[in-house]
This record gives sequence, structure tokens and C-alpha cells, in this order.
Amino acid sequence: MTEFDLKTYVKQECAVTWDDPSLDSQIEEAKAYLRDISGTSISFDSPGTATSLLKNRVRYDRNGALALFEMDYRSSLLRFQLSEGLKGGVADGKSE
Repeated sequence: MTEFDLKTYVKQECAVTWDDPSLDSQIEEAKAYLRDISGTSISFDSPGTATSLLKNRVRYDRNGALALFEMDYRSSLLRFQLSEGLKGGVADGKSE
């Protein structure tokens, strides 16, 4: 089994075949956004809901449609928030 590489995953899904320095900052912004809305410290080390939402947020950002992301993914974001909340994750580096 190969190790999951988030940047490669995002590049493939967004059809980016070149080295784009802005991609790194877009990925970091998407991580911060998802951690903020979930209120937990999320791992992006394996495929799943968090990485799928991250990929799509980056795709919207790259296409200049970031303002539409929350509206288009509202139900997925709400499910994600509930799921993370039910897990009782770590908020701000401290367990509750």
C-alpha cells in the first residue's frame, strides 16, 4: 500500500500537471478552513470526507468561485461538522 500524498491527490483531482506555488497556499488555507468549521484538529493523511472537501474547496478557489463553495457544499459541510463533533475531536490542541 502506498502512502497517501495530499498534494498529489489535489493536483490530480484539479488537473494540475505543473508545479504551482499557489497550490501549497490554497491547500493550507483549505486545511485551516475545514479545521475552523469542524472545531477540531483534523488529519489529512488519508482519503475521506475531509480530503474530498479540501480538494473541492481548492478546485473552487482555483476557478475563482470560492464564494460559491459553501452554498454548493452546504449539506456535505454540515454532515462533516456533525461527524467531527460526534467523534469528540481535539479542539485547539486540547482535549475536552
